[in-house]
Amino acid sequence: MRDLLVAHDSAGLTGHHIPSSAQSVRDIALITRVEQILEVGPDSIVLLAEELALGGWVVSVALRYAWERRAVALIVSEQSFSESVIELARRFGVALLTTSDGIDRTALTLARELGALEAGILSRLDALHSRVLRAASIPEVLSEISQELGDAVVQLVVDGIVLESHGTRPAEPVVARLVLSPRDRGHRGQEGQHGQHGQHGQHGPELVAAVAPVQQAFADQALARAGMTVRALLLQQELDDLVGAAPLLSFAALSGLREDGAFDDSRSEQPALRRLPSGTSVAAVVLRVADVDQRSARIAPVVTSRWRETFPRVPLARLQSGWFALVPLAEPAAELDDALQRLADSGLGDLGAAVGVAHDPHGTEQVTSLLRRAGLAARLAEPGGPVLDFRRFGPPLLRRLLPAEDALDLALTTYPALLADPQASEIIATVVSYLDCAGSVTAAAEHLGVHRNTVQLRLRHAATLGVTLSHPERLLSTHLLLSALDLRALPVATRPTAEL
Repeated sequence: MRDLLVAHDSAGLTGHHIPSSAQSVRDIALITRVEQILEVGPDSIVLLAEELALGGWVVSVALRYAWERRAVALIVSEQSFSESVIELARRFGVALLTTSDGIDRTALTLARELGALEAGILSRLDALHSRVLRAASIPEVLSEISQELGDAVVQLVVDGIVLESHGTRPAEPVVARLVLSPRDRGHRGQEGQHGQHGQHGQHGPELVAAVAPVQQAFADQALARAGMTVRALLLQQELDDLVGAAPLLSFAALSGLREDGAFDDSRSEQPALRRLPSGTSVAAVVLRVADVDQRSARIAPVVTSRWRETFPRVPLARLQSGWFALVPLAEPAAELDDALQRLADSGLGDLGAAVGVAHDPHGTEQVTSLLRRAGLAARLAEPGGPVLDFRRFGPPLLRRLLPAEDALDLALTTYPALLADPQASEIIATVVSYLDCAGSVTAAAEHLGVHRNTVQLRLRHAATLGVTLSHPERLLSTHLLLSALDLRALPVATRPTAEL
């Protein structure tokens, strides 16, 4: 409304009350009977004919009707008002103005200026559309929309996961949405600064903009202009992923992947492409979803986007129950494990995806065997939990057989002093790592990221608490029991009381 008043020659208008908050204007309504206000739409400026608004009581009634219809302003011929009428306008939040130019002339002028402003908006939208069409990536598109919306935040969201984002969130925003389905549908909703978007991920990728309330209508149109381009860029990314993964697709067929996600290389007609080039050090990675009923298709944009960020040069191939890739081991295995864990922690666990990996550091493994091991690791891995390396199969398998609650009860009985120690979590993690590394203090220290002297001190302390590592016949049970413990769920450690 302020833009409209500035555009209009406002010398003839006198504002008796103008709300401080920004308000949008959609229509100009000239009223000759008070009850006609009941027919106006929201966000309208209502003008009362000169022969109608001849008293404060008529203006008061018109203000109430305008408030009920969510009109933004009431304009009447020039006259004086009592403070009670102006106070009523304040209470209703409806702007109250008078004009000295005549109601009919003011109505025509405002209608002309509103049309000009709307034409300017259409011109801005056309210019935005042209810039969006030239954008080569989704971040560029979001940047263009955000700039047009005053640097408001604009995001591409899939299943509640933000794939791309640009801009900053304004105070007390409303949210404009565009679902990027085969038939785009815009959905608008309001939320406070701390509100939640709600569960919209099941509708597929969405463009979401959080803007000031006055920008909501423009934001809806801006998202609509960009929707087709964003959808085309998403499809282009999927096509690029498919082309990049084409060399791997034969491996999926050769591995004999069944619908339950297991790998079977028992078929005799698979002699070709059983191996990568001789001596190639690789790791097979499998991302598996427990519920394959449309979930893998629905979260595919999230998975491929996160994978591309983590491994931009490694293609990802689709399987019946998820995805797989063969990652060259150009970097140390520990760095690959860290990268995979960051991938798993980037929201994939919340979507039901688990990650398993199997290493072939010497490049001598059959591809089908390597994939089978990674697939089995992914089946035992927990969505949202740590990446499971096939080399550390024992503890995850034990957790399936021995729930954490039972493991805790058994540990409290077997190692009460250990569980009562304030450093129980560190000691248990050190013992497990030491046994994982086949009794190598140096390897355990590297795995834990501490000095080897620290590992030795913790192991000696563990021995004083009843964890004996000098008897080979006890190592397996000790290893499996401590590995099954959930260190985050250990009771608050207290010194044990003396037995009576």
